[in-house]
Amino acid sequence: MKKLIIASMLMFATMAFADEKKLTVKIDGMTCPSCAASVESQFEKLDAVDSVDISLTKGTAIVTLKEGKNLKEDDVKNAVKDAGFKVIEVREARTELVSKSD
Repeated sequence: MKKLIIASMLMFATMAFADEKKLTVKIDGMTCPSCAASVESQFEKLDAVDSVDISLTKGTAIVTLKEGKNLKEDDVKNAVKDAGFKVIEVREARTELVSKSD
């Protein structure tokens, strides 16, 4: 019984951690909700993109990639350009997510 409990604990501990790949894209010129919608729409056309969170106040798009997918910087720049804007900076950040189960 003790081995079963330990094995279960290890299984849940492994499932609780996941790597999520995100890009922070600083964008020049986004000033209104329509601007944000245009940028978001262009990113959502890309196969590697899972979700996009736009901040008008910061002038950024946080692009979350699908598991195991990557996105080239040129693809990021082209998506923003197609929306009518210019990329200032692209940064990659890894975020470790911990799911809590009660």
